[in-house]
Amino acid sequence: MPSVSDPSPVTEQPTIVSARPIRTARLAMASAAVVFVVMVAVAFLEPSHNAGAHFGVKDQVFTVIIGVILAVGLLLPTRPRLVADADGVRVRGFVGAWKTVPWELVQRVEFPSNARLARLVLPGEELIAIAAVQRYDREQAVSAMRGLRGLFAATRATQEKTPPQE
Repeated sequence: MPSVSDPSPVTEQPTIVSARPIRTARLAMASAAVVFVVMVAVAFLEPSHNAGAHFGVKDQVFTVIIGVILAVGLLLPTRPRLVADADGVRVRGFVGAWKTVPWELVQRVEFPSNARLARLVLPGEELIAIAAVQRYDREQAVSAMRGLRGLFAATRATQEKTPPQE
């Protein structure tokens, strides 16, 4: 008699879920490197191809500084992060500081089919975008969402078991 296996294997829920953008970050790093290299090349070519204008050392230095500023600005898509554990979710976007949201406030963890980023739904339909989980990252995004949904379900189960405190 053939053995029948359980179609739903028991998987251990992750204790910590972390994510960051991968493809967008790679594109941002490549773009920043290209912009910086082009600005350095322009700085070195300024004195010889000046079309009648006079460019000095100060102009060259500031051209490189502008290249650094532009490159740093292009690196902003590498900043988003997500760290979630049993206590809550910590999210950092493209700019700004970390936001910490306890699981008690989270009503849903969703990734709509027409959205580029995952998001947390809070009371009053307030949304917090999770820029670290992007559609472009495909498998990594699916893994992060499975982990987040697993943690969300685990915290919901423990909240239902815990009697209300008076």
